[in-house]
Amino acid sequence: MSGIFPSPLRFEPIFKEKIWGGSALRDVLGKAAPEGRNVGESWEVSGWGDSQTVVSTGEYAGLTLGELLALSPEQLVGHAAASKKHFPLLFKFIDARQNLSIQVHPNSEQARRHGWGDCGKTEAWYVVDADKGAQIALGFNHRGVTREELGDAVRDGTVESLMNFIPVKRRDAFFIPAGTVHAILGGVLIYEVQEESNTTLRLYDWNRLCLAGHLRELQIYDALEIINFDEKRPLHPAPVLVDGNDSFRYETLCTSTKFIMNRYSFSKAGKAELETINGFRVMSVTAGAAEVTAGDGCAHLTRGQSLLVPSGLSEVRIYGDGGADILVTTSGV
Repeated sequence: MSGIFPSPLRFEPIFKEKIWGGSALRDVLGKAAPEGRNVGESWEVSGWGDSQTVVSTGEYAGLTLGELLALSPEQLVGHAAASKKHFPLLFKFIDARQNLSIQVHPNSEQARRHGWGDCGKTEAWYVVDADKGAQIALGFNHRGVTREELGDAVRDGTVESLMNFIPVKRRDAFFIPAGTVHAILGGVLIYEVQEESNTTLRLYDWNRLCLAGHLRELQIYDALEIINFDEKRPLHPAPVLVDGNDSFRYETLCTSTKFIMNRYSFSKAGKAELETINGFRVMSVTAGAAEVTAGDGCAHLTRGQSLLVPSGLSEVRIYGDGGADILVTTSGV
């Protein structure tokens, strides 16, 4: 039995104009983003506030993700995630034509204590495309950076001197726990998985002006309060091979208590069979094209498209074209 959600669900993306955005969502991923606008984000699967994605096809067309969750939480997201009372993750494509701010996000306990909501913001990035020489900033460039040292750098305008700049290329993956200072830099097209939170605290924004001509607002005091100055976890984990054959590789890119991000990559046209789980999956194609079958449904996805596989659907299969990369994310362990 497939329950009330017998097949995968597709959503209309929500486009977000950003001062640092560009045109790659349209030009590279083929999305229907508004022309002539600096579109920085495409929210693929979201239950956040007034930015909830809406089902685009099938019997639930027109319903938001929140409305789907209200119909049957356990059948949509599984037993563990249903207890959260909201969809736990948010999925985006991000086009950084210019540098994003150097920033940090709180964990759940910090968010509740400061009145920023019930959820923190741990996230992961997957590089979909990158200009030659493109970088990200992730963590500090040496151990032992203190709050006082960073505070002095903020006042002196030298925050960049403490940051760890990492060259990036297509198919790189990065893990960004809450409390880690970071920035996506110009020339990078990112797929992001994050907890369902929109709390961002800026430390430094390259002296950039907002559209009104003023320096953009920073949240320096709060940022210094929540930074984890003792982060020791590897932030650029190597892919771990789980399974594969002569046509595909199934690798785990990131494992955390918040989410698990996997990649199915096809060297030639082939099929991967996925086990039935008590939990949801979000699938997004970052290269090539694929067909996903699950329960009673079938969906063809091209680069930049996503879908949600509800909990408990059986006979989940991915038929990938040669050169296809499909990211498959589940809730955490």
